[in-house]
Amino acid sequence: RHDVARDLLATFSSVFSAEAVQKGLSLLAGKLNEKIASPCITLVDDPLLKNGGASASFDDEGVATHTKNVIEEGKLMTFLHNLKTAKKDGVEPTGNASRASFKSPVGISPSNFFIQPGTMSYDALVETLDNGIIIIDVQGLHSGANPVSGDFSLGAYGYLVENGVIVRPLEQITVAGNVFTVLDEVEAIGADLEFGSPGSGGHVGSPSLLIRQLSVAGN
Repeated sequence: RHDVARDLLATFSSVFSAEAVQKGLSLLAGKLNEKIASPCITLVDDPLLKNGGASASFDDEGVATHTKNVIEEGKLMTFLHNLKTAKKDGVEPTGNASRASFKSPVGISPSNFFIQPGTMSYDALVETLDNGIIIIDVQGLHSGANPVSGDFSLGAYGYLVENGVIVRPLEQITVAGNVFTVLDEVEAIGADLEFGSPGSGGHVGSPSLLIRQLSVAGN
């Protein structure tokens, strides 16, 4: 569901930071202009989004911001840069410099960061799922997710779906996988884009995602 997809994206958003790439803390190093996700996926960083919780004309280094597709139809198009990382890579800064206060070192964070929504309603996604599970909540994101490797193993709650109809709730299950594999396994995207609360990691949003397969244990 959109809220779980949003929380996963927020947890792993640091892999798109050029600073993480340059420090060897992201598996996306060397993958610019390569396919890293399903063709359904376009991941947008939009600091100019109207009424966005992290909208700003300039970043914390005074660099003008602009809208960019970090992933476009599955292909990695850019990392998020501040002045230092951009100079090191010989590229233009992307306007993603951030700092918690004037005393803090300059880091990198996304702005309004979201997976571009599709056209299918949530109900249509459930019908298309046919037989499967809807994940409606996950627990342990801080301890059960590794932003460097992309791996996660999380306690979860959800619903069992049979023939496109929700038949019963599921409790005390575990979902496990890798965020890059999840992005590659997306078959359809809902129209129900929803943002969380703005924070130091940006203002992150996602619609509901129909994923081909994911490891689930429990009953």
